[in-house]
Amino acid sequence: MNKRLGFAITAVILLAPGCSILPEPKPIDFYTLKPAQVSHSAAVSKRQISVAEPELADMLQLERILRVANNGSIVAYSEARWSAPIALVWQNWLLDALWRDARFDDISSRQQGLDAQWQVAGRLQAFHIIESTAGAFATVRFDAQLIDIKNRRLTASKTFQAEVALNDSSAASAVQALGHASEQVGEDLLSWLAEPH
Repeated sequence: MNKRLGFAITAVILLAPGCSILPEPKPIDFYTLKPAQVSHSAAVSKRQISVAEPELADMLQLERILRVANNGSIVAYSEARWSAPIALVWQNWLLDALWRDARFDDISSRQQGLDAQWQVAGRLQAFHIIESTAGAFATVRFDAQLIDIKNRRLTASKTFQAEVALNDSSAASAVQALGHASEQVGEDLLSWLAEPH
């Protein structure tokens, strides 16, 4: 083997670790919900409200943005995630809405362990995209519970649900539609919480 060939082989070996035939990984986009529309009424109807993390349907346990196909299979958008587990995304979104809504005061999360008169709990049954023959749409369903902590009793419960069509098949469109559906659910939920119970 001549010296020239030896140098060429050595150069290939040294440069090989820096080369790859694998494609570059695509970046992941992280999403969260936009703040809900809230009332700016000056009258406070409820104080000392604690917000619990919601229970979740099985398929909502991760940070993935999901869609359910016509055949019932569950598919995730490959290059998109929620910024946190879905339970936290929902809890933080609801906490923010209550803080900014003038009808409520003394808001806390259940994790803080502060004294509260009321607790908002429940189950987030749907928070995903559904594909149908009529097109894809976002669906949000929250089975809400209002608990009187001081008297240790369930005061009221109600299901809130909304559906919004997608503009296209992108993850951004899915998040936008889920945001609009959440706004509808949130508006009805906050109005219900403001009622006398």
